[in-house]
Amino acid sequence: MAKEKQRFIYIDLLRGWAVIVMIEVHVFNTFLLPELRDTAWFKVLNFINGLVAPSFLFIAGYSFTLIAQRKWNDYLSGNKIFWKQVGRIFQIWIVGYALHLPFFSFHKLTLIKWEEWEVFWRVDVLHCIAFSLMALLLLVVLMRTQKKYFSAVALIAAVIVFASPLMFDRNFDQILSQPFANYLSAAHRSLFPLFPWMGFVFFGAIASQLLLWWKENMKEEKIFFRFALIGAGAIVVSLLSNIVPYDFYPKHDFWRSSPAFFFIRLGIVFIILATLWYWEKVGQSGTSFVSVVGSESLVAYAGHLLVIYGMFFNNQSIAFLIGNTRTVPEVIGMTAALILATIIASSIWHRIKNWSMFYARVMQYSILIVVLYVFFTKPF
Repeated sequence: MAKEKQRFIYIDLLRGWAVIVMIEVHVFNTFLLPELRDTAWFKVLNFINGLVAPSFLFIAGYSFTLIAQRKWNDYLSGNKIFWKQVGRIFQIWIVGYALHLPFFSFHKLTLIKWEEWEVFWRVDVLHCIAFSLMALLLLVVLMRTQKKYFSAVALIAAVIVFASPLMFDRNFDQILSQPFANYLSAAHRSLFPLFPWMGFVFFGAIASQLLLWWKENMKEEKIFFRFALIGAGAIVVSLLSNIVPYDFYPKHDFWRSSPAFFFIRLGIVFIILATLWYWEKVGQSGTSFVSVVGSESLVAYAGHLLVIYGMFFNNQSIAFLIGNTRTVPEVIGMTAALILATIIASSIWHRIKNWSMFYARVMQYSILIVVLYVFFTKPF
């Protein structure tokens, strides 16, 4: 039996809840009748849903620094462990691009025009996570010490957040090709450009570095109470900043690029993080189906997207075949079914990995070989 690595349950819980709510987001946004989106309850739901991506990104940076602290010397030496981490980051990147393929057919991809590749180059949450984690890894190597690393991460995070109103819709076509320009702005409909989304990853890294330092002289209970206070303070200061009569920025999209709204969401994520820590430690929650989904978040994320948007029905997806035609009870039922399927798939994969990593790898590579075979042999 494979030896299961020690995990922080509260981290898996945050990641797991983010994935589960993300499923609801995609199902509701894809299948709900358009007229129902104008109701008051949907606006409340939409705000809650808007916390999913910040949580997912934040916990990626938070986890990275916790792991980096244990492997710091390995990263600096550039040994096998360093390159294994590079490989894991590229795996996230590859999955992100694979999910954006305009057609699941190598032959058809060779025949389409450049404009039809636009959807492939759009930056989604996995692209943003991969780029951000690679940047954090390089900062470890370049800065060498944790103090310098922390300072560099904090400076870059601040620049990203406060420059976002100027960068978010800017068109960089004159200086960068679209595959690279999409990382900097949403001008070509990228959902998660680095400005401001990379900021959540970096603030996650900042939070875990503070945790590591504060643990030397402080109990964890006090640290997470402090995190909750930091979150509450960020929310209050951000709300107060909105009543200032002078705007320092030119006209911009408040809900997508404003530093004030960024810190409101970041503050809520800090409070959620502290709450889940208390739930694990004080409530002694232990492993649950949510934490299992969180520990297998890449499988859960990619799997539910393939179910909804995978073009398996004569090059058409369920999203296209059904469309925005369903009522609230129907969409709730669809959400519940997909969440249940995700939990089952994540649990099975988790059990296989814990039973034998060798057989898990065999299964993983076997599936990959089949997928690649279909991809390269399928005519259309």
